[in-house]
Amino acid sequence: MSHITFLGATGQVTGSCYLIEACGRRILLDCGLFQGGKETEKQNTEDFSFEPSSVDAVILSHAHLDHCGRLPKLVKEGFNGPVYLTAASFPLLDLMLKDAAHLQFKDTEWENRRRERAGKEPIEPLFDLENVEALLKFRKSVNYGEASQIAPDIEVSFHEAGHILGSSIIKISLKEKGETRVLVFSGDLGNPKSPLLRDPAVMTEADVLL
Repeated sequence: MSHITFLGATGQVTGSCYLIEACGRRILLDCGLFQGGKETEKQNTEDFSFEPSSVDAVILSHAHLDHCGRLPKLVKEGFNGPVYLTAASFPLLDLMLKDAAHLQFKDTEWENRRRERAGKEPIEPLFDLENVEALLKFRKSVNYGEASQIAPDIEVSFHEAGHILGSSIIKISLKEKGETRVLVFSGDLGNPKSPLLRDPAVMTEADVLL
């Protein structure tokens, strides 16, 4: 029986993260940073509510940090499976996460100077460049509209979302006990002022819509 746990972007718009448990697998949809005030961003340092090493795969909707920014932390804490994403998101993820690692280092450096003056213990960055490089090796590029079998009973395809380059609506087909159920994750949709992006795809078949 399929089970979906909402782990982010609930009651707020950042930290997109959903855990799908189906067909004997654990699949993560997005793993984004919580962004905003100090209290919101404090959530980034908390432990995941699941064991990262137990996740079989990640499916990424697009390369904005509120959707991908905790992926290096996921690897740092034990995840070592494939990360499925669109061909256009493949290079963007590299740029976004390496820049984020640099900012993490600078912010931590500043905070530790402040903590040293106050006689407090230093802290570590959420992740570093080594974690980013490890994560990038797990990328699996999938073209728009191309069905990819990520497990014996799980098929995923990416469709235009029109948000940023590489952004996608994700369609997941789950086969359990002879029955197929379709889950559609819209991600972030649309950016009507951009001449470079196509309109979002129209998804007409879904048993579950996120």
